[in-house]
Order: sequence, then structure tokens, then C-alpha cells
Amino acid sequence: MARFLRTEAAILYSDGASAATSTVAAFAKRGDLLVVDEGVNEALLVGVSLSRANVRYFRHNDVNDLRRVLEKVRGQDGALRRRPTDQRRFLVVEGLYKNWGTVCPLEEVVALKEEFCFRLILDDSHAIGTMGETGRGSLERCGLLPMVHCEILTFSIENALGSVGGMTVGSEEVVDHQRLSGAGYCFSASAPPFLSKVCVASLKRLQGNLDEVPNEQRQNGNALQTDNPESCEELSGPLLLEKLHENISNLYSTLTNSSHPHALKLRNRLVITSHLQSPIIYLRLSDQQATGLTRAKQISLLDRIASHCLVKGGVAVVSTGGHVRKYLQLVPEPCLRVIANVSQTMEDVESLAKALGEAVEEVLCRNAFGLEIIKED
Repeated sequence: MARFLRTEAAILYSDGASAATSTVAAFAKRGDLLVVDEGVNEALLVGVSLSRANVRYFRHNDVNDLRRVLEKVRGQDGALRRRPTDQRRFLVVEGLYKNWGTVCPLEEVVALKEEFCFRLILDDSHAIGTMGETGRGSLERCGLLPMVHCEILTFSIENALGSVGGMTVGSEEVVDHQRLSGAGYCFSASAPPFLSKVCVASLKRLQGNLDEVPNEQRQNGNALQTDNPESCEELSGPLLLEKLHENISNLYSTLTNSSHPHALKLRNRLVITSHLQSPIIYLRLSDQQATGLTRAKQISLLDRIASHCLVKGGVAVVSTGGHVRKYLQLVPEPCLRVIANVSQTMEDVESLAKALGEAVEEVLCRNAFGLEIIKED
């Protein structure tokens, strides 16, 4: 993994969430300063809490607000006659935000980090294997490098890499420090070796080295694919990423196509809020539909849409309203979540559009007594 991401070393945690939690808590201590995007995921926020460091939050993905916070810190430095290097300081962000599907503007964040003498902790759990030309994540997408522009890079291997656990990569100093200071590493049992083997096989496929993957693993992977000849090809390397990006584009374009017979039913009712390149797609109720509805009512409607999609459409869509709110700094709006993957076909996309369209028409266009309340033009 260190070679793949072009860093000096890597450390493996047996749990994906504890990798991020332990990494933050290993480097930030009481008296240090963490400036954190308010939209980061639960695992990072637990690490922030355990660190006992001073914490400042900035508005989600708002670099102007980030600058405001950093300039306020600089002003306090002047008043206290304190140098920036007198205190360990970190920016904490995600490359691709788990709960939002938004992408961090890393070029601007890195520029501010260097201007104000901060270090960067980046959780790239959902971008590793999905973003960048070779799947190296959000840093590669922005033309940036680990260790050079990001001091501490942590991520789960439970998403695109299909294993269990998490990793942190960086310099030898960054990794060695965690061997004694990373609670999730010191006080947890090691992951079974076969899980590491799965991760290695995924990496080799991502790099296009299928010849190095044992035949039994390749056959098991093929058994999970559909009968579609195109999907049965052993895609690897750049072709694998190109196929994923094509599938993401197909999902977005279909769901937003106002001339599509099923997607048309979503118009003015559901709105996509995630980034166009994100494999995690979020749809919330439109302002027109949400007006006058409490959060609980919105969650109820989205739950019914998700249930309708599964029961009558045979498509699994997740309703995200039931967040564990006490672990989040900023609770997202209730949404429906759809995940793109490389094995999806256009038939799958059409099935999703049909299921969503019919569910929205059934749930949002009829009241509890079955009477029509919204009519199509």
C-alpha cells in the first residue's frame, strides 16, 4: 500500500473506523489545535473528542469560512505573542465526504494549510479506489501528493478495496509514532491474514496486475458478476476506473434527464446534492416538497420511498434519516443514498430510475387516503 500511494510506510488497523479515530487521537493531544470541517464523519469526530485538543469548526466545504477561522487563530497568536510553531496544529477533512457525497476542494485547503502553518489529516476512505486516474484517491484527482501536501493520510479498506480494516500512510515518523500511540493498533487483535490478502489482490487489480492474482481469487470474483458479456470481462487498471466513472456518469445523467419517462417523475421532487464525480449519490426532497414538513415527516416519506423501491421495484435504496446524531457535528438532511459500482449495467440504471420514479409517484403524489394531491402536467 505504501508503494501504491508513494509514501514511505503504512500501518494496518483491524477496523476501518478505528483507523481514523486512532490516527487523530495519536497525533493531537491536550493543548493542540484541530480545525475541523463540520461535515466530517463519525469516526473522525470520535478521534477529535478523544484527543482532548482545542477544536474549531468551519462550515462544510467552505474555504472562505476556513480562512476566517485561521485568521482568527492568527490574531490570537499576535495577542498572546505566540508563534504558530509553539502549538501542534492540524486541519481535519475528508477527500470524499461519507455523509454528503461532496468532494473537498483540496487545492485551496492545502494552500491555506501552508499559508497558516498547519498540518493536514485527510480521511480518504471513499476516494481511494474510486477517484483519480489510477484510483489513488482525492489527492491524485487534485494533482497533489501524500507526505508533500498531506502529512497524514488515513482510510478504510472496507469500501472500494473490499476487505476489512483501515490504514494510515505517510512518512516513517508518522507510521512509527502510531505503533505505540495508536490505541486502535495497540489494544486490538490483529486482522486475519486473509483479509490483508484480499486487500493486496484488490490493489493488484487496481494496478492492472491480474497475472499476479491467484486463479482461485479471480474465479471467485468472476462468480459474483452477471451474465452480461461486457461485465464478465476481467477489467483492471485504468479500464476498471474508466468503467466506474462511466457508470457514475450514467447514473447522474439518467436521474437528471427530464425527458426520461421515469426520471421525469423525480423532477421538482428529489434533488441530487452530491458531487458529479462521487460514487456516493444523495437525493433529498426538493424545497417544494420539503416546505412545511418536519424532519421526522421527511424521514418518514423517504423511508416509504426506499421500502417501495425494495418491495415493488427490487432495488435497494438507503434512507439515511436515522443518523446517530449525537456523534455528528453537523447532521445532514434526510436523503436517499445510492452507490455506484463497476459491475452496474445500463439495465441496472434503468431499473433504479423506474423503481424510484414509481415510488416517488406513489408516496409523494398521493396522500394517506390514496387521493391524488399532485398531478403530472
